[in-house]
Amino acid sequence: MNTTVMSALMPDAWDSAIAAIAPVLARFETEVLVRVAEAGIQIKPLLPGERFSDASLTLRRKRLFVDEWPFPPAGLFIVAERRLYLRILTPMTIAHEFGHAIDCAFGDGDYLSARDPEIKDAFASARRFVSPYAAMRVDEYVAESVRAFVGGNDLVSVWPHASRRLLAEIDPKMHAILERLIGVPVPVA
Repeated sequence: MNTTVMSALMPDAWDSAIAAIAPVLARFETEVLVRVAEAGIQIKPLLPGERFSDASLTLRRKRLFVDEWPFPPAGLFIVAERRLYLRILTPMTIAHEFGHAIDCAFGDGDYLSARDPEIKDAFASARRFVSPYAAMRVDEYVAESVRAFVGGNDLVSVWPHASRRLLAEIDPKMHAILERLIGVPVPVA
């Protein structure tokens, strides 16, 4: 993998965080990683004990206390900062949050899914989703579809296993959109 691109995406990451994140990013074509990096998007793994509100100026400024939620998120993508925060470094979390980063990078700083009629139509016409969370909002639909597209799953999770084959079977529209947008994923070893 291109170390320049990885350095641009993860300027503040330490070795063990890079070791967890890099294999998931390696599932994406280099052109996608470059596009995300060129959009100025960065990945910030939280240090042990660090809170989202410690790391994110936007969360502090808006007084959004996500760390106080009964179940704080495993990761967050903050569009205004173009930054992906990871509290938990698992393939599912990394792939999902990187899906938001792709949505932002291809949307030129805002979510593409917020304005692209084809994505909005695919979401509105979907009758099944790769996970319950994908049905929440169009941006989560994209992130979960990206996760499925690259096989971002954890060995043990309450969330359903998602795969490219499942996405193609239950949501051929979104599968085709992702094929055009981000190409064919690198096979998971």
